Amino acid sequence: MRFCSAAATLSAIGFATMAWAQQGPPPKELAAVSACRSLKDDAQRLACFDKAVAAFDASVQSRDVVVVDRDALAKERRRQFGRARKDDPVMSLSRTPDPVELKGTVQSVRPSGQFFLISVQGIGLWQTTEATFVPPTSGVEVRITKGSLGGYLISYGSRAVRARRIG
Repeated sequence: MRFCSAAATLSAIGFATMAWAQQGPPPKELAAVSACRSLKDDAQRLACFDKAVAAFDASVQSRDVVVVDRDALAKERRRQFGRARKDDPVMSLSRTPDPVELKGTVQSVRPSGQFFLISVQGIGLWQTTEATFVPPTSGVEVRITKGSLGGYLISYGSRAVRARRIG
């Protein structure tokens, strides 16, 4: 488990406060930290911060409050690429953009009626949504891009086929 410095903790608290400000009042643990800023006396302010950050840290340890950094959000957006997402306040309030395209290697291809199921390493299982006579083969590099109107396009070699993520 990683421990972060007081400065990193306070910046994480600041980011979380900004995110919650867009959605409503912040959790009580963050409100307590913010309230300490208004104290004028240095000793009182420090004591207030010590108490509030200890309570915040206890909430993080007990998983009542979760702190997520931008790298973790970007990794999760990559993992969720192509999936229908429910409205998730952490993902929607972060300013981390969705990826526009991902590149990967085909693990397997198998027929599914007139379409194909394409398993792409690290990206998931995709089903073509249009008939193709030449599907990609195992080991081929593919590029999956977000198309217009919410669709996706799997490109390989000089070919491309529309697809949707199913797993």
